[in-house]
Amino acid sequence: MNMTIAGLLSLLALAGCDWKEREARQRQEELDRTFTATSYNYTRYILHQIAFKDSALPFKIDNAPSGGSTYRVNGSEETLDNGEKITRSASTCCFMWSGPLDKPGRVRLVWLVIHNLGYYDAEPEGYEAPSRNNPRGGRWCQAIVDIRPAAGPDRPDMVAFHFLADGSVQAQLANEMTAKPLASSEVKRHSAPMPEGQVCRQEIDNPWYGIPPKPHRE
Repeated sequence: MNMTIAGLLSLLALAGCDWKEREARQRQEELDRTFTATSYNYTRYILHQIAFKDSALPFKIDNAPSGGSTYRVNGSEETLDNGEKITRSASTCCFMWSGPLDKPGRVRLVWLVIHNLGYYDAEPEGYEAPSRNNPRGGRWCQAIVDIRPAAGPDRPDMVAFHFLADGSVQAQLANEMTAKPLASSEVKRHSAPMPEGQVCRQEIDNPWYGIPPKPHRE
């Protein structure tokens, strides 16, 4: 009987250790998949409410990860290798990266271009958007963007978006140590301005329109 009890206790102890190990592995896997995002702005506009989602999934802006906002005034500055200044959003936390790390991913990227700050009307933003129309001084845009794997051996934990003057957007996996602006030669390749009156390659209706407000919680 004593041997039987001792055996059962040993099995329970082993099961407990195995459960703790599985829990620790799951926690580590979640940490490895927890990513932030940042956006580099090479355009002359303010880019606001940047959001993205796997292109194969339905896009709703209220549950899409954020890529931040870039401001021309009081924004974070970055310096290109030729000395030119650009703006960068703060890193936004957090979302779970579900794709492979060594192969390109594809996302639908949505953002608001504020092309006339003096005329900009923020009232139609968010859950209270009264119509599909863009706010005054701003236009909603979207793009399907391929995210390149990280360059180098360091494990990525961030997606870096690069909004270029010709309306193209590039993206790459990185981390806080490896995230940096594009080379000035690459920026120059995409420096041709868009046609007069155009602020992006694909404009869309206000993505907040029709999304019901979330219930208030005390």
